Amino acid sequence: MPRRKRLSCGIPRLSRRTRVFIYLFVFCVIICAVFAGAFLIAGLAKTNIGKIIDNAAQGGNGLALLGHAYNVDIPSRQAQVSWLILGCGSFAETVGTYKSKYCGRLNTAVDLYFDGSSIPNASYDPETSLLHLVDSNGFFYVQATSEGQTDHLLEVTAWYGQDQQYAYPFDHYFLDTYFQALDPSTNETVPALFVRIADATNNFEPELVHNENVRTVKPIVGNATSALGVQYVFYRTVLSQLFVMVLFIVNWLLTAVVVYIAVSAYDGMPLSEGVLILPLSVILTIPALRALWIGAPAFGLLLDSCGTFLQMVIVSLASIYLVVNVGLRRPKAAAEAVLATHADDHDKAAGVPLLPDYN
Repeated sequence: MPRRKRLSCGIPRLSRRTRVFIYLFVFCVIICAVFAGAFLIAGLAKTNIGKIIDNAAQGGNGLALLGHAYNVDIPSRQAQVSWLILGCGSFAETVGTYKSKYCGRLNTAVDLYFDGSSIPNASYDPETSLLHLVDSNGFFYVQATSEGQTDHLLEVTAWYGQDQQYAYPFDHYFLDTYFQALDPSTNETVPALFVRIADATNNFEPELVHNENVRTVKPIVGNATSALGVQYVFYRTVLSQLFVMVLFIVNWLLTAVVVYIAVSAYDGMPLSEGVLILPLSVILTIPALRALWIGAPAFGLLLDSCGTFLQMVIVSLASIYLVVNVGLRRPKAAAEAVLATHADDHDKAAGVPLLPDYN
């Protein structure tokens, strides 16, 4: 038996299977690193909260709201947002929140009225929000004392006559809101600079559309009519869209494999009964992969009409054809072969001469 060749350094040569496994492992590691790095870099570039605050403040003086949309409920068309109340410029008692250069803890009491409410939806008082000194010459305070939570309705609209979710995973939803900031002791307006939602949640990414100073037609509380209006649109995150589309393509690839097997059987290619397991397993795999779609609504989406529905019908028809033409034809052919064998044995026993085969 020939000895295995060795490399010049004395290391035995790896088998082809081992080399292929190593190549695939390295390829998967590189792909994971590229995807993770790309999404991390994109996230760091977009969600540096300190830069978001400073770019929105632009050195101005007034109150600001930094929001976190902690729940986006699409079936009920609602969004719940937690607002961090900030002060910028001359309205900042301290600066440095999220390393901001201009904004920090608000130095005046304020009541916030959202969407025409006659009672405050959130309140803040610096005298009850304790600020502590720490040994490192810094400040410490409990952020929850500077926060308020509100519920907002998403815009009611349609996508070419269909529900907005029909366009999943490329559906989007608008949030409109405005608020008035009033001094609770005088009911005078506290100037507001900006409203920003800082991060993605529930696989939805917010994007600012408008941030404008507005006025109410008539005063809601006291004599104040000035307000700040904001409009955001929520898109599904790129990662969730990519994941859904990859699974959608995988389902079509599985469907194509089953169709190829059915066409091969039609062409007369010999197939074993074991091949029938694949179409039946694909029938179960397609809805299972569809269930993995992130936050997917019930059946009836655009991807269902051009994907799941057609895939199930095609795979089912191909499976029926394979069962009839492969699963049932083989026992019949086997029975005919057995009968032919028995006929030959009977002829030999009866002494019937067999014609020579000149071919």
